[in-house]
Amino acid sequence: MKYMELLGSVSTLVLAIVILYSFATSPPVYKQWNDATSRLIAPSALESGKVISIYIWEDLFPAVVALVIALLAFVMALVVLLRRE
Repeated sequence: MKYMELLGSVSTLVLAIVILYSFATSPPVYKQWNDATSRLIAPSALESGKVISIYIWEDLFPAVVALVIALLAFVMALVVLLRRE
């Protein structure tokens, strides 16, 4: 069991380092694009919010409903278990 805990801890650290390194540095794809990155236009906060809300409420709506139902069932089961004497 100790071997698996050690493996899980090491893999978690490696994954965290990779993710933080990718956020802290510029991605390699920008190095390949060269001057094309200057043509990219950053969207405003309003446009980003609109795109994210469309993605959540239209594309992910069944998943959001399933998540809400699962959370509701979990809370109800927890309340029943805690109220039982």
